Amino acid sequence: MIRAILLDDEPIILNELASLLKTDERVEIIGTYTDPLQLMQEIPMLRPDCIFLDIEMPGMSGIELAEKLGSNNITAEIVFITAYNHYAAQAFDVSAIDYLLKPIRPERIRKAVDKLVKLAAQKPQPIQGKWAIHSFGPFEVKQGQTSIRWARSKSRELLAYFLQNEGCWLSKYKLCDDQWGQYEPERALAYLQTSLYAMRKNLKDAGCTELRIEYANDRYILRVLEADWDLRIFETARRQFDQTASEEARRQALAVYRGEYLEGEDWIWSDITREAYRRQVQKLKKTVK
Repeated sequence: MIRAILLDDEPIILNELASLLKTDERVEIIGTYTDPLQLMQEIPMLRPDCIFLDIEMPGMSGIELAEKLGSNNITAEIVFITAYNHYAAQAFDVSAIDYLLKPIRPERIRKAVDKLVKLAAQKPQPIQGKWAIHSFGPFEVKQGQTSIRWARSKSRELLAYFLQNEGCWLSKYKLCDDQWGQYEPERALAYLQTSLYAMRKNLKDAGCTELRIEYANDRYILRVLEADWDLRIFETARRQFDQTASEEARRQALAVYRGEYLEGEDWIWSDITREAYRRQVQKLKKTVK
């Protein structure tokens, strides 16, 4: 059963959409809204699978609302509804799965629901066990022997970038410049939103709550909660060695260094950090007894 929320500022169209969806037994309507701000307040409690979302609304467009939802870790699928077809590119920039033109035809609604059902069936089951992050050697986020499979390679790179800056607030403009500096600002921002949405969705589908992206005042921050992160273990042991010259701390730091930092990746932003860890390891190895 697909749990759906509907939003349209025109009550007549909202009721028509609800009537069409109620004829499909695969859909459960858990909320209808004419006010995007009210939806923003209540959606965390409702936890929908999808949102049928009007684009042209006073005060806040559907595109803007979808971006805000993504920034607040709401990963419900988006189906846009509009009377105009020139919003298509923007709609898919925020990872909408479908784009319906008014007046909405019953067969078109069925096709959108077909997509939602297919996506729901393809979602991987959450992995069980404690999460591990490998920043030394090939970059992986995994539980046991199962690694997260990323829908977009850029989402994987973006997570590695956030991990390199873990605990630091990053402006969306810096993210765009570092990751998509070759594009115009508007296009770079669209790519950021798309990659963030895909990254959060991958983490959510895998059941990974230990990596949390927060957003405020046009800035993002990654917080790593309970996870076995080799880089964090290395840093803790290295600092202990620097302070106490502990042989055990030195061995622990070297043990988690299973390969170079983000080994095999050609991400330019990681080069300085990779070299810094290489030098730290060389220093530790020189003093092994």
